[in-house]
Amino acid sequence: MSKIEKFRNDETVLAEIEDALRHHGPQSGTWLSETFPDVHPIGLWRMCYGSNRILIQNCARYYLRYDVTRDNMLRLSPSILRDFLTFSLIYLPEQGVESVEAGTRLANRFRRISLRKLSLAREALLRLPSDLQKEINDNCVVFLSGDIAYYLAHDTPRQHDTLNVPIKGSDIDIVIINNLESDPKKIAAIESELLKIKRLYLVSPDIREELDFIVKPVGRMLDQLSYQDIHQKIATKILYESYFLMGRVDIYQSLMRHLDVTGARAKIEADFEVALGERKQTIGKIMNLSYEKSEQDSNVNSLFYASQERLEFT
Repeated sequence: MSKIEKFRNDETVLAEIEDALRHHGPQSGTWLSETFPDVHPIGLWRMCYGSNRILIQNCARYYLRYDVTRDNMLRLSPSILRDFLTFSLIYLPEQGVESVEAGTRLANRFRRISLRKLSLAREALLRLPSDLQKEINDNCVVFLSGDIAYYLAHDTPRQHDTLNVPIKGSDIDIVIINNLESDPKKIAAIESELLKIKRLYLVSPDIREELDFIVKPVGRMLDQLSYQDIHQKIATKILYESYFLMGRVDIYQSLMRHLDVTGARAKIEADFEVALGERKQTIGKIMNLSYEKSEQDSNVNSLFYASQERLEFT
């Protein structure tokens, strides 16, 4: 039976979804998708959100991302589908008490994953030789970005493109900013050592995490706060959402002040509002179009699915 044939009777599928929830209790979107594999993802999302007999509790917060497949390169993360599959709890009105407990467990799960990845980021820095750690503490600041900074890291398995090994979900993204007093040789040694740790994290069966990092001078970071081209916007957004890890707090505080002085913070927040408005429009489209037509709409696809994102470390 094809997806289209399976999808013909929304009411029948909706009744089956309700029955599954009644028997198994509140569930994630992933569980529903696995339970109803022949139902198109857009159709499953639309039925749940369009039903007055099914409730959805969101356990995530949205943040700005850049996607070169879109004209204005703006979208929100998580994508509409990822939000539904990973960060949402689906339940029936009579399951209110169960949903509170299940929603708390779901939100705490992502917090635990984020804290574990945060711990691995710190561990990577503490694996550096003592002289390199001293260089960081004396002349650098290290901050973390991405999903972990929002406590939204997940461990959905994926394959590493080059090594073809499984990776546990969200990357561990760290940025190191060095000042004018830093020793160029030691900065180069920090990069070299982190590359070794990056590989160790990938190939170790008990870790299997992607550690991404960049080391750059403070002057370059300040130049990027002009928020003009895509590289500058990405770098600025990474600082905006950052979480302090190690090094000079005064450098970090100065960079955060420059976000306001340059107007970069206001620009990021304005772009967020644009992306949020486009997301709402896309949700309206999905509710009104057939899933076949939704699939043919490039704007729907770029916001509904988790598009391939541009490398954010420039």
